[in-house]
Amino acid sequence: MISVAICDDDKNDVEKIKAELISYSKKKGVNFSVSAFLKPELLEFELSEGRISDIYILDVSMPGKNGFMLADEIRKHTQTSVIMFLTSHDDLAINGYKSKALRYIIKMNLSTDIEEALDSAVKEISNADYNTLTIQKYSDIWRIPYKDIISVARISRQLLITTNSFGELYDNRGLTELYNTLNDSRFVFIDRSCFINVDYISQIVGYSLKLKNGQILSISRRAIQVVKQLMLDRWGLDN
Repeated sequence: MISVAICDDDKNDVEKIKAELISYSKKKGVNFSVSAFLKPELLEFELSEGRISDIYILDVSMPGKNGFMLADEIRKHTQTSVIMFLTSHDDLAINGYKSKALRYIIKMNLSTDIEEALDSAVKEISNADYNTLTIQKYSDIWRIPYKDIISVARISRQLLITTNSFGELYDNRGLTELYNTLNDSRFVFIDRSCFINVDYISQIVGYSLKLKNGQILSISRRAIQVVKQLMLDRWGLDN
């Protein structure tokens, strides 16, 4: 399932894009989950809550914050999501590439432009980092992308896995066992009973860290230097 966020202040254009996504899905067999926002501020709130989409389709001309400004905000939260711009004027296209936009879609050519753009987006996403963790509980099975895992904590004899898109899930594996199964540098222990995905850290204050979903967790004295150095390296700062 590929998540798509549309931001356009014209409701009719939003509905046209949704219809094109449905048509593409039927034609190419690609499943989309679609969220639509008529105001940039609503999409910005989603970003601040840590809800990141795979594809963003942004109208260039919107009152207040335009599509280019919104793209800059998106890039503060994700460098891997695909960004496409919607416009009525092709002479603005050069600006879009400053925000690492994949494609420019001319509204008058929506049907033809969006198919080519989605072809490129789906290809890029399929070539990206999509390692997944499979969780089974009774007859239910979840396939969770690593990038969607926020934190894993030992609660009594189970693991509580907090995710961005699937809510809270439980698993019967041991904490170290699951950590070794993931075997990914984005996960780090913050104490003996919890490890987190550092991509979701927004702030470290003292022996606490704040995640992008607003959750505040404590860091043990043993782990604090490792966590801080890891974030300094990722955020491009020096000691």
